[in-house]
Amino acid sequence: MIFKGRYSQTNWNNPLAPFVEASVRAADEKWIDMFFLIDLGADGTYLPSKYMKELGIQLEEARIENDVTGVGGQRVEYIPFITQLKFESNGDLRIFDLSIGVFTQEESLDIPILGRDVMNFFTLLCDLKANLVWLIDEADRMKLLRFCDEIERHVSQV
Repeated sequence: MIFKGRYSQTNWNNPLAPFVEASVRAADEKWIDMFFLIDLGADGTYLPSKYMKELGIQLEEARIENDVTGVGGQRVEYIPFITQLKFESNGDLRIFDLSIGVFTQEESLDIPILGRDVMNFFTLLCDLKANLVWLIDEADRMKLLRFCDEIERHVSQV
């Protein structure tokens, strides 16, 4: 399976970054579509606080954790939300059961982050010039590696 993404800016003064669309299952079982920034430096997948209400999270009833640190080493509070994450592209479908951290403070994060808890299941192929971002599962990864081997053999014969 190959799930396609694209490059986009996180805000007006940042360089282009890889994003992929996925859906998060809310407490009421509805799927919420989001564009996730692919962040291989993030251990987990996280959402901004603006999604709390839509996900059905009650802040006063939630267990809050603070074992996540940002770039400056500052601890950030979040609510672990047990849910599902769904990828769909060209008829392919993959659903993950996982805990997503939902930050409690608005200033902690402004875009959804897809971390290594999910990305470790994929091979990531990025081509900025072609605006291609692909998440490739194991079966298609093997096809890609065989194709690369064929190209390498062909090039070495020239």
